[in-house]
Amino acid sequence: RQLTELLRNAHVGEAPANDGVVEPGMVIEAKIAGDPETFLLGSREVAGDAAIDVYSEKSPLGAAIHGLKAGDSTTYTAPNGKQITVEIISAKPYAG
Repeated sequence: RQLTELLRNAHVGEAPANDGVVEPGMVIEAKIAGDPETFLLGSREVAGDAAIDVYSEKSPLGAAIHGLKAGDSTTYTAPNGKQITVEIISAKPYAG
């Protein structure tokens, strides 16, 4: 009974704060190499069946933007060796 009760009331992680800081669980609007993109920073499991691109926080892009806020920009090295510029437009918690 105790295990059943724990499972019934289980919470898987907490949603990130709505503070505009890029972190896992956030939907990011950004200009990547000048092109606007919207994606979830995190894992495919979080997105479920939603039709949204997902980038790992451990990917080159994810690692480069982690901790940035709207208006911040940075560059990162893509797997092909090219330097890519990213400008953060917004970061909001995923409400899947």
